[in-house]
Amino acid sequence: MQSKILQQTDKDKVIIQITDTHLMDKPDAKFVGINPEESFHAVMEDVQQRFPNADLILHTGDLAQAAYPETYARYLNYMRGFGIDFYHIPGNHDNLSFFPFHVPEPEPTVIELDQWCIILLNSTVSGRTDGKIQPEQLVRLKQRLEQLRDKFVIVACHHNPFEMHSKWLDQHKLKNADELKAVLEPFNNIKLLLHGHVHQESYNEWNGIQFISTPATCVQFKPLSQEFSFDPIAPGYRCLHLKANGEFETYVHRLDHFNVTINEEISGY
Repeated sequence: MQSKILQQTDKDKVIIQITDTHLMDKPDAKFVGINPEESFHAVMEDVQQRFPNADLILHTGDLAQAAYPETYARYLNYMRGFGIDFYHIPGNHDNLSFFPFHVPEPEPTVIELDQWCIILLNSTVSGRTDGKIQPEQLVRLKQRLEQLRDKFVIVACHHNPFEMHSKWLDQHKLKNADELKAVLEPFNNIKLLLHGHVHQESYNEWNGIQFISTPATCVQFKPLSQEFSFDPIAPGYRCLHLKANGEFETYVHRLDHFNVTINEEISGY
């Protein structure tokens, strides 16, 4: 773990990152041989047990595999039951026409949490598996960062800006990562970029910013695999403890005693 181990205080902000739920249109439908609704609910029950006083839950995309209005409506209804603020950004499997954006495109969603701020970006392009943050949103991002120089900033998008050293997966990364980094580079108050998409835990660091991915709540991808391959490891989620002085602690929780049986005949993403 690259972050410091800190003592939690009452002033900490506790953020939960979930990602890649891949929900179906029916709660009992399966995706690559598993029930994504079941694993998602198991993750959220673990979150509720471990972090009942979390300040915010952030979903970093691929909310739906069957991206229909009823899928999103069921997700929203379920999440409202926790009584915790929750936010979400789309992934490549989501339908941008139905996705419940918090603000109209291309404006980034900005969430202020005392000394911290989270900026949500849309890296999804309809009809494509790889990602791109549109130029208009990058312009808005720069404007928001100029306004937030007195905050500690977390940026979030779905697609991975850095390669995962998996040939099949790296072709689906964020295609204009250099343009994004050019916007971020002048600002020394950006602490983290959180993303999903890769169905595994990963850490990169650039310009003092940690770029971090989180396990999916459904199936996992095998790290460092040159061909499409699943990993039978359990689903999980990330917790972040944000300090008022800009320090943070982050770690991944995986479900205990959760059996994953995957249809290995699936051969593509």
